[in-house]
Order: sequence, then C-alpha cells, then structure tokens
Amino acid sequence: MWPEQSPWPGFAACVLLALLAGMVLRNLIPATARLKPGADAMIKKWLPVGIVLLGARLDFYLFIDVAVQVLLGSAALIVGIILLTRLLSRWCGVGEKLGLMIGMGTAICGSSAIVAAAPVVEVRGEDVAYSIGIINLLGVTTMLPFPLLGPLLELDARIYGAWCGLGIHATPQVIAAGFAHPLDGHTAGETATIVKLVRISLLGPAVFMLGYWYALRKRRHAAHIGAPVKYSKLVPGFVLLFLGLALLRTVGLLPEVTLHMSERWFFGAGDVHVDVTGLLSQAGKWLITAAIAGVGLLTELRTMKGGGVQPLLVGVLASIAIAAAGLWVASL
Repeated sequence: MWPEQSPWPGFAACVLLALLAGMVLRNLIPATARLKPGADAMIKKWLPVGIVLLGARLDFYLFIDVAVQVLLGSAALIVGIILLTRLLSRWCGVGEKLGLMIGMGTAICGSSAIVAAAPVVEVRGEDVAYSIGIINLLGVTTMLPFPLLGPLLELDARIYGAWCGLGIHATPQVIAAGFAHPLDGHTAGETATIVKLVRISLLGPAVFMLGYWYALRKRRHAAHIGAPVKYSKLVPGFVLLFLGLALLRTVGLLPEVTLHMSERWFFGAGDVHVDVTGLLSQAGKWLITAAIAGVGLLTELRTMKGGGVQPLLVGVLASIAIAAAGLWVASL
C-alpha cells in the first residue's frame, strides 16, 4: 500500500531532481535524443492525467474562491505581456510574428499556446520551433529561483502559489515550483495548480482575439486568413476532469474504506485501510514527476545557437516582467 500522504517537500525535491537530471542527460549525452518520443508522450498524454489525479485532494470550493480572485488579474497580465513583447520585439529588431509567439508562450501556457496561436497568424515553421525552444529553456531556468525567492520575500503559501501560477510559463514548471514551498508545499502547490489552470482557460479567448486582430489587418489582402482553429478545444479536457474529481472529493464520493480480509488473503487475516483519495493523489505525483523528467529531456541548450541573441533577449525580459507583475497581482 502507498502511504496516505507522502511529505510534499519530498515530492517537490523529487520533481526538481527529475527536471535537473533530464536536462543534464539531454545536454551531456546526445544519445538521449532517442528518448524524445517517450518524453513527448509523458508530457502530452500522462502529465494531464497526473494533474487530474491531483484534483482528488483539492477542495472544489477552494478552486472557485481562488479562480474568482485571479481571473481578472490573469487576463490583464496576459494582455500586458503580449503588448510588452510586441514593443520589445520592435526595439530589439525581432520579427513581429516571432515576438508574438514568444509573448503568447510567456503569457499563457508555454509551447501549447504557441502551437495554438501559430496557425491563426500564419507563423513560419522555423519561427514556431525557435520560439518553442526559447520558451522551454526560459520556463525551466526561471522557475528554479522561485523556491529560493519565496522564503526570502517571506511569502505565505497561498501568495507564493499564486505567484508561481501567474509568473511561470508552463504547467509542469508551475507544479514543480509550487510544491517546492519550504513550509507548506501542499497549499502552495494546490494554489499554483489552480491559478495555472485559470490561465490555461484563457487560451481560447486569447487566440480568438489574436485571430480577429490579424484578420482585420489582412482583410485588404486576403479573403482567407490562416488555418481554421477549433476554439472549443482550446480549453483542455483535463481541466474539466480535474474540477470533476475535486467536486467528487468535496461531496464525499471518494471514500476511505476498510476491507476485512480473511485467512485466505495473501498477507493473512486482518483489516486493510484503503484511502481512494490518497491513492489517486499519490499516482498523480508519480506521473507528474515522470513528465517533468521528460521536460528536462526535451530542454536542449544547443537549439538556441542559430536564432541570434535578440529573440532570447525578448524572452528573458518578458520572463522577468511576468514574474514581477505576477508577484504584484498575487500580493493583491
């Protein structure tokens, strides 16, 4: 039997170690490139499952409370960061569409936002690949100081978690940093996950507005603008499943049961306590740890060589801006 609840600081340490180990292996041992299909599968297929299972320990009313508080702040943050990256791109001589992809990835949910937005504004494949490389690299590197800065700034668990959810690029990085709070990783990690899911839920409206803006600009020159986008699919299904599992837990439909085993039981007669919530949550932690190791395995520093310094500079400045603005919004 898994324990009812393993220590959250231990979980955070495992997650960070998995991330760093993946990065070291990928950049020091070229043969690990063969692991890319498996790493992709862990991130795209199993990370959402792990996030859903974390919902087994979440109070549904906590989600509603936090989501209402951060929704407007998240929306303002997304708009501000996208506008900022457009200005930074002009100042640094970076192409408009490349800068826009860096802004989308920074403001909402990393590479997923870039993939969703690229067809709408007809971004070249090389710009998509390079912006994803920048966002993945910066997302990993900027999340590492958060667990160190949190105690220095004397942030309580909920403010720290909201800061992680607002100021870090992609979901795996948010979860890793959130649960790394040294005093109350459970509360901080839950809050970080909730806030990040609120940001993800704004991807659909953001892509819609981006497509509308681009269509207005291109109306004089083209009757058809970009590739069609199914906006209904931009809110991932795992967000709804996460909420559903949290609701089941809140209304008491994830039971704790005691099985009275007879002498025929493999371990002999006795009572076996089964905590469904604990089992699901523990399984989620293992899946998240494996997925974040996959993030490390996909973080290749050499991809930054060919695109020049200017786009990376835009990404760095945007990352600093969202971290600072995210802290301000979280403190409200």
